[in-house]
Amino acid sequence: MISWINHEYPEEEMHDWVAEKLGVKVHPAAVSHLKSSIGDKTIAFPRLEKHEGYLFGIVYLPSNVTNPAADFDVVVFVATHDQVVAAILKHETSELNWEEIQATLGDYDKNDDTPDGGQFILNLFRETVEKNRKDAENIRDDIEKQISEETSTDGVLSLEELGRMPIAQQLSTNPADLSKKRRQGMLKRFNKLAAPLAQVTGDMPQMMRVAVETERILFKLSTDDEALDLKKDQDGKERELFSKDLEIYMADSWEKCRILVATLEEIKSHIKAVDNLTSHLSDEENVAAGRFTGAIASIMLLPTFIVGLYGQNFASMPETDWQHGYLFSWGAIIFLTFAQIAYFKHKKWI
Repeated sequence: MISWINHEYPEEEMHDWVAEKLGVKVHPAAVSHLKSSIGDKTIAFPRLEKHEGYLFGIVYLPSNVTNPAADFDVVVFVATHDQVVAAILKHETSELNWEEIQATLGDYDKNDDTPDGGQFILNLFRETVEKNRKDAENIRDDIEKQISEETSTDGVLSLEELGRMPIAQQLSTNPADLSKKRRQGMLKRFNKLAAPLAQVTGDMPQMMRVAVETERILFKLSTDDEALDLKKDQDGKERELFSKDLEIYMADSWEKCRILVATLEEIKSHIKAVDNLTSHLSDEENVAAGRFTGAIASIMLLPTFIVGLYGQNFASMPETDWQHGYLFSWGAIIFLTFAQIAYFKHKKWI
């Protein structure tokens, strides 16, 4: 049976009420967590601990799966074989339907031999993994969509073509192979991604910590770790809190949590690739600017040299006596100028 905490209780009364519900003496620290508020910004760190006759746990669900921010609703619980006392601590940004979630957590056959406390914990971790997976997948898909839009700006690849191309391949572009227009366009648009990606980067440690710690707990539960199982119920009867059947379902949730961790690692990889490509684009743009300056200087140098050469007042200069000497100087200037322009265009310096 699940009893949800009424936070209006004074802590002293709540301690007695919790102990009466569970049939065991509960540590004041556990009751304090049940009573606590989510108002302070604490580090998200899932827990599941075995105490004397009960399990104490804290799990974190993303408060809004459409929001990339690492804000979490928290469920704190104390569970025995047949009784659970739990509290929901909502974040101010919460958009979770807790009436529906509470119904899901209580969805089990109360008349079978499966311990209700073990089934509640399974349902809770299932819901936690599912919500965190959805949150991570939404963030990954949004980043990939923005990257695809930024890498198709000059019409070289359509969004449909990019959709069939692995995102890693999209981000493996060599900036030196791009035209100046496309390079500048990509750099400008990738710089616009800096702010949203910086927010995800800042929140990633929280999301990774929740995922990794949840995975660790689920692994222990699925492998019958005695440190997280109650072998006897309140009546002293030999009875595991987590039956073999529940452990199999825990193993399934553990596998899904591993996928969650892999998805978060993929997001980190995308962000790192975007940062690297942006840095390379910026470096190439600086190099290109230097090349352009050098090319312009070279194009201007030779005509200036010719003008300066023939501007010298030496009577013995043979070209001054040529019938077409003037046209020759102009021809040399025009030829050398266009030859250099063609060369530097071929080298993509201008």
